[in-house]
Amino acid sequence: MTRHKYNNPPIEEALCEFRFAPSSPWNLTIPGLFYEKIKDVYPGEPRQQNLIQAELQIGQEPASAEVALRQSMTKLLFQSADAKKLVGVGYDTLSIHSLRPYEGWEYFGQRIDESFQTYLEVAKPTGVTRIAIRYINRVAISGNQEVDLSEYFTIYPQLPDGVPSRMLGFLNRTESIYEDIPIRLTITLSDVLDPVKQTAFILDLEASQEWVDKPLATEEALSSLNELKQREGQVFESLITDRTRELFDVIE
Repeated sequence: MTRHKYNNPPIEEALCEFRFAPSSPWNLTIPGLFYEKIKDVYPGEPRQQNLIQAELQIGQEPASAEVALRQSMTKLLFQSADAKKLVGVGYDTLSIHSLRPYEGWEYFGQRIDESFQTYLEVAKPTGVTRIAIRYINRVAISGNQEVDLSEYFTIYPQLPDGVPSRMLGFLNRTESIYEDIPIRLTITLSDVLDPVKQTAFILDLEASQEWVDKPLATEEALSSLNELKQREGQVFESLITDRTRELFDVIE
């Protein structure tokens, strides 16, 4: 599937995340040392992001499973002057973010490379345990009318006969894994409230890969990231129709 270019890409946020196998226990000085090396590019006021993780806990009694929420270590986010480009550093974790308007892969990929090399210099990890690339797209359709989802997406919820066909809201999520490379793909499509009374949807795509038993060598990380990016792009194009592409003002 050919990846198209758009004058008005629907990307609300693009983000890339690396998780690392540390060479030594996490040091709270690492975010500060990292910031010293990037502050000229990210001069905005740093801010904290408290990460919440959900864990499924299974008890000994039948039907005793429950979801427990716990707060993990805070991530520090360093911002560009306009707060549209961010880099986050947390517990053995590095994330790079691009908010609307999306800067394009050429520049986003360059920021990822620079941030990754800086983290290696400061933290000196022994390898990479997970890489993820995620694109959160907002598809807005003019007017506040009922939309036939099949005209805009190739994946959408379908209701059986006997169930009211007019949906007031939905969230459709699938997870799958490729056979040739253990890349996990998560696709989430949902409706979203729109402040300007448009009909809008969120199409959230994440491609990720993990190395649990043997961490990936750091020098191989960026080539693995490029593979994830290529597959994410192919999947995005396969999930939308030509009518949707018209909304983004397709170039080629």
